Amino acid sequence: MLRATLIALLLQALPAAGQQPAAKAAVAGVVVHSGTGEPIPNVRVTLARTDAPLGPFGELLAGDHPSGEVTIPGDFLAEMAVQIAADPNPGEPGAAAAAAALAALPVAEIEEIIAGPADGLAVVFKSMPPTLSDERGRFAFAGVEPGKYRLIFSGAGHARQNYGQRTFGGVGIPLVLGAGQARTDIVMPMIQTGAVNGRILDTTGRPSAGVPVQLVRFSYDETGERKPQPAASTQTDDRGEYRMYRLSPGHYYLNAGNPPRDYRPPYFSPGLGGGYVSPNRIVQDYALTYYPGVEDVNAASAINVQPGADLSGIDLSLGTQQYYRVRGRVMDPRTGQPPAFAIIGISPQSPDLPAVFGVPGDSYNPADGSFELVHVSPGAYMVTANLRNPSPVPPGPDFSGMSPAERNAYFESIRDAEFARPKASAAVTVIHSDVEGVALMLGTGASISGRVRIDPATSGPAPRFDFLQIHLRKADGAPLTSTITPRPEPIKGDGTFRIDNVWPEEYRLSAAGLPSGFYIKEARLGDADVLNSVLHFPIADSSTLDIVISPNVGEVRGTAVDQSGRSAPGVQVVLIPSRRERTDLFRPVTSDSAGHFTIAAVAPGEYRLAAWEAIEPYAFFDPELIKQAEQRGKSVHVAELSRQTVDVSLMPSVP
Repeated sequence: MLRATLIALLLQALPAAGQQPAAKAAVAGVVVHSGTGEPIPNVRVTLARTDAPLGPFGELLAGDHPSGEVTIPGDFLAEMAVQIAADPNPGEPGAAAAAAALAALPVAEIEEIIAGPADGLAVVFKSMPPTLSDERGRFAFAGVEPGKYRLIFSGAGHARQNYGQRTFGGVGIPLVLGAGQARTDIVMPMIQTGAVNGRILDTTGRPSAGVPVQLVRFSYDETGERKPQPAASTQTDDRGEYRMYRLSPGHYYLNAGNPPRDYRPPYFSPGLGGGYVSPNRIVQDYALTYYPGVEDVNAASAINVQPGADLSGIDLSLGTQQYYRVRGRVMDPRTGQPPAFAIIGISPQSPDLPAVFGVPGDSYNPADGSFELVHVSPGAYMVTANLRNPSPVPPGPDFSGMSPAERNAYFESIRDAEFARPKASAAVTVIHSDVEGVALMLGTGASISGRVRIDPATSGPAPRFDFLQIHLRKADGAPLTSTITPRPEPIKGDGTFRIDNVWPEEYRLSAAGLPSGFYIKEARLGDADVLNSVLHFPIADSSTLDIVISPNVGEVRGTAVDQSGRSAPGVQVVLIPSRRERTDLFRPVTSDSAGHFTIAAVAPGEYRLAAWEAIEPYAFFDPELIKQAEQRGKSVHVAELSRQTVDVSLMPSVP
């Protein structure tokens, strides 16, 4: 009762709606402690617009989904704009369109741009900069342009949150403000962060100093892949103790030790590795171990951090890192002989770990093509071989005297030379023993030519393909190496394109940067449907990859309601395609303050419509949640140009 009375008194002190200009909107509220209801001062409150017309710049970043929230400062964008103005003809393929997109952006008006993993772009304008809550927890924004917004709160000792956010990492409730509308009833309960601490010991029970310790969280990305995302990291002190703090509540997995291939020789300078620097510090590597003492993250126990919790006793005992050797041979099938020189590299298959192309002791013998990689810790790797450039790289040309066409030709020649250089790769797994007999057969990737066409049944102006790219990824979801990866070229004005460096493999096709309101209707390579099935490469002939895009999309709108039939604001509503492998067709949106949602630009097909009480971005890819949607979601058929209303009931977050 006391908490409710306190909030009511605070809200009564907020600016009245009548004080704002009639044509503008207003937002005001109070920030309080989630447990006590006490007001919290000095909380940074950000009003970010999510429907700001960013033009080509928005299309440029539309297909980019970072693993976590990223903030791009306006000063950084302004500096980029200055550099582009000084060099208006970059020449590199695709750079001209990107430069034009940035040049058209009103950078002088932008405080920052926020990009999230699932909620697109949000713009904070200098005319409406972030503010701090006062001593009574109050905040206010006056003279707000009508539009759609996010309210973001961040304060020391509290988790960064969106207003109306149902789970950490969620997007919150969108604020839709009309002309003259005032939302002065915002109450934002802030949740305290937590901490995790413990000790790291060696197998004899002695404290281990300078050991890397990390907390990770698992989350899905837009391709449906479940990946670990680093959440916090530190090193142990001389007592083997560590502490990680200001953690958002949730489930974490803790590991300690050195990641794969993180070899530090005895003469390694401690100052280069971070942490405490002393001439008496002894560099020691430890086997990467997950809490409560296992090597495999799939067998690890989750650590549940509750709001305000300070978890202690999260201890681990680590064994000294053991290193092994990987041996094999490199052969050039064109000559039947080993190459005279080869650069052998080994990289962890996890894209989150750095590549290492050589450590002391690695060797290659051109006489028989044999190689040996030393100091390899247990883990999954890609071993690669690259040939040295046949001639020294000439100094860079004078771009100032080049035309855009000449610059473009120069960059294309550099890429063509790189693609033409023979390479090889092989996947290896090191499990507590040396690996022998790795065969690296040199080869070169090929190119696939293609064309994008507009569905002839459509009318209206033809879209531009400035930022459209066609991507190929391995059908089994395995990672590709940095050197043996299909590289799409920018699509030209006539719709033609090329994908270089394509190696024999099974791929799935996807697109990024589609023109707004379009979908891929068809993709064929010869007689094969490569949109809804696997693309097998190479093929017997040199067929063109023919892609048809269409604006004849459908739309699904409705209201999300809870089990009592009340509208459910700020929940994730997802349209799930019948073809689960088509991850590009999954369409998540967030319901507004009235529980309404609109899913626009939907490709025709069969879907299930589902909504959950609270799930993290892309968590709907979880097999259990997919099964739940199949059983309790609504079946929806989307036809070309169809418009339909379908309401959906919430399902519990935990299956």
